[in-house]
Amino acid sequence: MVKSLYSGVSGLKTHQQKMDVIGNNIANVNTTGYKASVVTFADIYYQTKRTPSGASATLGGVNPRQVGYGVKMNTTTNNMSQSGYTYSDSIYDMALDGEGFFQLMDGEGNLFYTRAGVFNIDDQGYLVDSNGYHVLGVSGDSEGQNAGSEIIRMVIPSTEANCSSATKTVNGTNVTISASAPSDNTNISVTFTESQYPYATYSGGILNIFFNSDEQYSSEDEFEKAISDAILAGGVQLPDDVELKFDFESIPNDVEATAASNSISGLKYSTAKDTANIYNTYTVTDNTTTPPTTSTKYAYVNFSADDIYETKQTVKLSYTVGATASVAYASDTWTIKIGDNTTASDINDLIQNYIEANSSATTTIPGLTCTGFVVPTDTTARTQAFGTEQTVKLQGGKDLQAGFDIAVQEKGEFGNNYKVTFAYASGYQKTKAVWDENNLTITVGNDTTIEDINNAIKDAAGGNDKKIITISNVTGLKQDANDTTTAYVMNAAEREAFFGANPALSPAGGQDSFFTKTAKSLSTFNLQNGRTGSDQSYKDLENVTVQTDGTIIGYHAVHGYLTLGRVDIATFDNPNGLTAVGGTMFAESVASGEAKVNIAGTSGAGSVVAGALEMSNVDLSQEFTDLITTQRGYQANSRVITTSDTMLEELLSLKR
Repeated sequence: MVKSLYSGVSGLKTHQQKMDVIGNNIANVNTTGYKASVVTFADIYYQTKRTPSGASATLGGVNPRQVGYGVKMNTTTNNMSQSGYTYSDSIYDMALDGEGFFQLMDGEGNLFYTRAGVFNIDDQGYLVDSNGYHVLGVSGDSEGQNAGSEIIRMVIPSTEANCSSATKTVNGTNVTISASAPSDNTNISVTFTESQYPYATYSGGILNIFFNSDEQYSSEDEFEKAISDAILAGGVQLPDDVELKFDFESIPNDVEATAASNSISGLKYSTAKDTANIYNTYTVTDNTTTPPTTSTKYAYVNFSADDIYETKQTVKLSYTVGATASVAYASDTWTIKIGDNTTASDINDLIQNYIEANSSATTTIPGLTCTGFVVPTDTTARTQAFGTEQTVKLQGGKDLQAGFDIAVQEKGEFGNNYKVTFAYASGYQKTKAVWDENNLTITVGNDTTIEDINNAIKDAAGGNDKKIITISNVTGLKQDANDTTTAYVMNAAEREAFFGANPALSPAGGQDSFFTKTAKSLSTFNLQNGRTGSDQSYKDLENVTVQTDGTIIGYHAVHGYLTLGRVDIATFDNPNGLTAVGGTMFAESVASGEAKVNIAGTSGAGSVVAGALEMSNVDLSQEFTDLITTQRGYQANSRVITTSDTMLEELLSLKR
């Protein structure tokens, strides 16, 4: 009975220990990377009451007779099976997909292993866990490096000082705008806008430069000065007192501007149109008187050239009784035949129709108009007046030629948009010039000289040199009031004929300088990479990623992509032999064997899952089932003790 008491006690103790393990599992149901423990029991010492014996010739074999003394805890084994993941917002959290453990080192150099990858970066750039233990692997550039167990520290190279700049292809060359000195505050935007007067504004990192892009810049220094003047005029103070510098990758040999100009000569004009008059007499007899009287009357047909220029045309006119009117043109001669009822309108219609019908001819047919037609209606009288063909030559018009030169004073292609037109005003001292947008109208009087015209243009320019156009070599005009030339000079009628026809000419050939063309094409330059240079840390990284092999890649605005380290994985021949030391960490033991360090995803080591954590692998359904069986086992062993106690009481009562 005493032995059964001890067996019951061992059962109570052993089931209590299992209950402790179950309670610990349930307590860690949400512990990151926790591995549940599994308990097994074993029976303990047996007392042999009879030893076994083998069979003999006369007796059979006898089995042993043994009595057990209870139960003991055999093993407490960690369930190393992998659990699921929970994803976090931390880029440094890691989980393992497969076998192995993350390596950790405490402050005294002791190594530990864990599946709980709750990692972060401390202020010194070390990769550590929640206890501050260092995570191990390869630090720095791990390319080509074997798996290791060194402390991982993220080291970012220092940045060198650099002037902010921006480059664009403008006017066929690369133009670079840069700050004059390194600065962290000069990553600014520079825009260029056309304005007659230079100035600048600066706000929120945007510099607006307003300057005259029609100005002809002949060198890089002049160009920079125009920008500096605009900034100065706007009272702008750039960050850190820097200045803007320009650099042109290649400058052509010919950078100068060209002024617009033009010439015109051989302009025909005439003071009158050519005319011709056919003037004849015919006799009329009045039979109403006695004796009859005879009188002479006059008939005429007048013609005028349509063109004001001298045409040198000849007109042949004849009348035939009963004929149909007709016209024809050949060898500068109009042949006109009239009939009995022909009128001036008939002649003009025939001429116009003839010109239109022969419009495709290689020789241009000059226009002709019948301006006077006083002809008798009587056929006899017509025969007397025009029965014989009359030939007359158009004359009286005076053909002249003139021309003039124009030149814009300021160089640049803006002058190509101008137009100069002349007008005439009768009388004296009528010279004037008027601008309307890009159109210049010059009015000429009877005494106007070339000097008068240019003085009027200057007055009209109002101080704007771009509006000054020089007129020269005007045919028929004196240079100035003191001109004593005996060359041909226009009279009033000729001036009216020439300038009244509004001769016009536009300048051409004006070309901007290379730098002005560049200025007109400037848009927005976004200056970048300006910095004074400084030590860098992991906080200066713009992005960090952890690859499946544990390699940590960071992106830096200056250095680009950097390999910062690699988390390597430890595997064991017998991971169940590891010793749990708390904090979801394990230590190497004789049973587990030595750690084998591998690159994640190779040699049996699992791959790294970034931004995730492995959950506890506690199975609550199994734990609750074990709770029930353990409780029942504990109750049964307690009954063994109480029953044994009752039996002892019965034994003690025998002496009464």
